Amino acid sequence: MDELIKVITILISFMGTLLLAYITTRFVGTRFAKYGYGQYIRIIDRVFLGKDKLICLVQIGKNYYIVGSAGHSISLIGQIDEKDLIPLNPKKDDHTFSGILGKYIARRFEDGTDGHE
Repeated sequence: MDELIKVITILISFMGTLLLAYITTRFVGTRFAKYGYGQYIRIIDRVFLGKDKLICLVQIGKNYYIVGSAGHSISLIGQIDEKDLIPLNPKKDDHTFSGILGKYIARRFEDGTDGHE
């Protein structure tokens, strides 16, 4: 009986830790999300090319600029018109934790079993 109580206590503690981590992540994420935006400048998209190298699409007013960043330097690569912007991956919500978890659960249990053979 003591072992059952220990197992239940460990499971409750683990679930509590996961819940606390989730709440903390949501709080910190929403709190720091606003730091990436200014009143007149917005980063539309960014692609990481390496350890400290990335390309950003930046909107300043109605103009769009492609900017490269490597190490401690930032360079203007070019300017692009709004009409030339075509979303390459319109379903960006799939990269959220809930989207990835939903795909995993759907794939894991789509055959009607519980995942165990």
